[in-house]
Amino acid sequence: MFSIRKRLLASVIVVLLFSTFCEGLATYFAVQQQVDRLLDNSLKQVALSLNSIHSGEIPFLKKGALLPADDSLVVQIHDPISGITFISRNMEKLPIAERTGFSDILIDGRPWRLYTSQNFTGQIVEVAQPAVLRSEVAIKTAKPILIPLVVAVPGIALILWIFIRHGFSSLEGASRAIARRSPTSLQPLSMKGMPVELAPLVNSLNDLLARLSDSFKLQSRFASDAAHELRTPLTALNLQIQLAERAKTEEAKAKAFGRLKEGIKRATRLVTQLLTMARLDPDNSEKPMAPLDLHALATSIQDEISVVAEQKGIEISTLEKSKAIVFGNKDALQLMITNLCDNAIRYTPEGGHIRIATGIEDGNGIVEVSDDGPGIPESERARIFERFYRAEGTKTIPGTGIGLAIVRRVAELHGGKPSLEDGLDGKGITFKISFPATQKQRSENQDEADNEYSDN
Repeated sequence: MFSIRKRLLASVIVVLLFSTFCEGLATYFAVQQQVDRLLDNSLKQVALSLNSIHSGEIPFLKKGALLPADDSLVVQIHDPISGITFISRNMEKLPIAERTGFSDILIDGRPWRLYTSQNFTGQIVEVAQPAVLRSEVAIKTAKPILIPLVVAVPGIALILWIFIRHGFSSLEGASRAIARRSPTSLQPLSMKGMPVELAPLVNSLNDLLARLSDSFKLQSRFASDAAHELRTPLTALNLQIQLAERAKTEEAKAKAFGRLKEGIKRATRLVTQLLTMARLDPDNSEKPMAPLDLHALATSIQDEISVVAEQKGIEISTLEKSKAIVFGNKDALQLMITNLCDNAIRYTPEGGHIRIATGIEDGNGIVEVSDDGPGIPESERARIFERFYRAEGTKTIPGTGIGLAIVRRVAELHGGKPSLEDGLDGKGITFKISFPATQKQRSENQDEADNEYSDN
């Protein structure tokens, strides 16, 4: 765990200190250049003012007489003809520069700034100044600028801390609002007074709260529906047990136990369907998805349920209208198609036909389970995919009313959409599920369409 506020403040202070250091350094060098320029001009003016001295005057010059007001300068006048040299200070003679103008020299290992000129009679006038004095002058000149700059850093840091703390107050307020909530409160957080930078986070939290609310509603509805639906078969089982206990003949007992077994099968099927529905209700984003061949999946399901269909005298077949590859969860899609086929087998009369067709339509993969049974009235089709809803005229046939709800849920989890059409030869019903095809499949279909167009 780390504090964003402290890390942000530390980062800003580091940047502030670095900027202050760079600004101070730049200021010092700028002042140093100005000081060097002014002092160089001073050296030059002094040297030029002494160019009028003749060689005969050199022996009579007195130390300190030439520069009484500035003891930081050293003046040397040299007559190359007579070899006489005058120097204004008790120190070693200055080296004679090879050219006139400014130059940097070392005296006793210390740097000096030197200006050399030569008058019209040949005397060489040199004026020198220690470089350290120049640095001292630059520091004294820059101090009034640098000291306020350095002193301002703590004040700026304090102001930044206040602004950063104020900026995080909205986040702290949202945190306190969430902490005060009860576990059952899933209302969205208020966006009033929220900074723009926090809006994506709050929107994401509100989306999460909305999904949690929907999930809780689904679970609550599932628990209510399950309790309601399980009450009837459990009551029936209890009554069948009582009838079996009261049966006096072997034939009556056998009949009662037969009904009891059928009741247990129906209850088991209902529990299985309820558990399947519960597993599909939460977020399915963690389920493994992979490219699937719909026809291969339909063929494997046909092999599994053909025995059940043959027992009822129903012919079940598959049809591949075109190659169809979709991106999905194999177990979920297998459950969906199996439920559709099981539903068709239960409602199709003996001698009927069931067909599982797959293909590509309008760029989407499709699965169609068609039969020639009694069909579903138009007035009932709008509600057929609701949980526990069973159409009129079908309640005498064993069923739970969950199978088609599972079909719709699986289709939704795969971005698909269920629809109803007329069945085989204008009879029965066709359950049609449309899925987004893979990009590769769409490209192949487009290539086929282009080839067909070019052939024509």
